[in-house]
Amino acid sequence: MKQRSSVCLMKWLALMLASLLPLSSIAAEPVKGVQIPSAIDLTLPIHQQPKLHPELFDPVLGDQAQIVEWAWSPQYAERFGLQPQPDGLPNGGLWLVGVKIERKQYRDWQRYTCNIVGVMDNKLKMISPPGERYLSFPNISWVGEFPGKLPVGEEISHKVEQHKFAPGFQTWWKSPKNERQKKYPQNSDGFVYYANFIRQFTETLSYFEAPVGCAHFGDPELLRHEIRFPTRIDGKNDDDPKVGAVFESSAIKFDLPDSLMRRIYPYTKEAEDWTSCLMTRIEGRRAGLSLHALKTKRFGNTCEPVIQKQK
Repeated sequence: MKQRSSVCLMKWLALMLASLLPLSSIAAEPVKGVQIPSAIDLTLPIHQQPKLHPELFDPVLGDQAQIVEWAWSPQYAERFGLQPQPDGLPNGGLWLVGVKIERKQYRDWQRYTCNIVGVMDNKLKMISPPGERYLSFPNISWVGEFPGKLPVGEEISHKVEQHKFAPGFQTWWKSPKNERQKKYPQNSDGFVYYANFIRQFTETLSYFEAPVGCAHFGDPELLRHEIRFPTRIDGKNDDDPKVGAVFESSAIKFDLPDSLMRRIYPYTKEAEDWTSCLMTRIEGRRAGLSLHALKTKRFGNTCEPVIQKQK
């Protein structure tokens, strides 16, 4: 009976992971007026692959709905029947990690999202939802509008956890040039919450998906990338009461392999550039182009605002 249960769990895991792989589905078309040949990096591998849907095109994703690059450990390869990755994860608490890029639409805004997804040991001593002192499970927020106005006191709110009990993402200089670069990250982001977290994904493994701003990924030739999970509650007994639990010395931290980042970094950079263009067309200078897009002048004047907001 126990063997049969294990087989069922294996099949479920395979189905769940299959849903994370790149899909041959409909990708949103570029905004009219933005797609100009000089702005599309045709040297990226995604644009050199045979098109499954020749009538569809996305300047970052090609004809795919999403791009995901993976790294796994020897223990993951052995357990789930994959070839070992010589430049993947080491054996330890993190078994599988990937970076996923998608294009999303919310009202008038279009943007690209970059999420870190992974499978990890569910016995790790980390604070996780529902956690020791969470107000609520804040994974669900209302997207869209209700007809008319809600009565006073009935607003839809996105509740958040107490004391920053959330994972974090950081990039550190590989060869720091000064004390500040040694002590402080080049870039860091504390996530509002997990996009998804399933502690009992299998009998021994948890699944997580966490949002990271595409701009937070740096050049892997210069920077290493690290994801962190808090292990204790903030307070007077912490290393520093002013620092969130995710940045304490007790936090669990994992490096994302350079091999993974070398494969996905060109796409996170593209996603940030195109998001800045799409958002500038709606928000104007308030949004602004990314530094890379400004430096390369790749978009010309095609990112000018196109929608006049109602006063």
